Amino acid sequence: MLKRLFTCTFLLITVTSFGQDNVRKAAKILNQVSRSYKSAKSLKAVFELQISEPNAKKPSIENGVLYVKGNSFKIEMSTVTIICDGKTQWYYMKDVNEVQITNYDANAQDISPNTIFTMYDKGFKSIWVGENNIKGQIVDLLELVPKENQERKEYTKVKLAIDRKAKEIVESEILFRSGRKMKYIVSQQIRNINLAANFFSFDPKSKPGIQVVDLR
Repeated sequence: MLKRLFTCTFLLITVTSFGQDNVRKAAKILNQVSRSYKSAKSLKAVFELQISEPNAKKPSIENGVLYVKGNSFKIEMSTVTIICDGKTQWYYMKDVNEVQITNYDANAQDISPNTIFTMYDKGFKSIWVGENNIKGQIVDLLELVPKENQERKEYTKVKLAIDRKAKEIVESEILFRSGRKMKYIVSQQIRNINLAANFFSFDPKSKPGIQVVDLR
């Protein structure tokens, strides 16, 4: 009986220690990734977005390009262009030639385009769950959940695949409470590119016949 109790206790301690090691490993990786991205003055990322709905047979797929500089960002996709200068956001729908203008509040969003590569080192509990090989790249696989107010979040978990050598996020999957999944697959990242002063602004006059919906 004592032998069995000792064995169970030893296994429990081993499993707990192993879990703590993986938590510390995840935190170290995320800190390295965050420092790497924050050292860049600007970033261009080419990505594929896969959206899976609970009852859909296959995900919808769209390609895009994300530009980030400080608090500003720009997303170019086939159907929409989203531009933000840190204060104002323009959401331009190409098919209907309409732009919606809103005030941008970064604090109101947990996951924001301008912080999507740097936000995971705080506000989340993370754990290293393994490694994989993606197109010849050895990646570390991490899972994250919000530290606070989990039941109020629209999403339940974030999965990351991080290039071990480059310390870059190559895949990010967001799992929503509704069953929806959004997966970003990043195929190219270029840092410190030159961007014009007006790159993160939208001029409605450049789109003849555009409908402007100002929600500020």
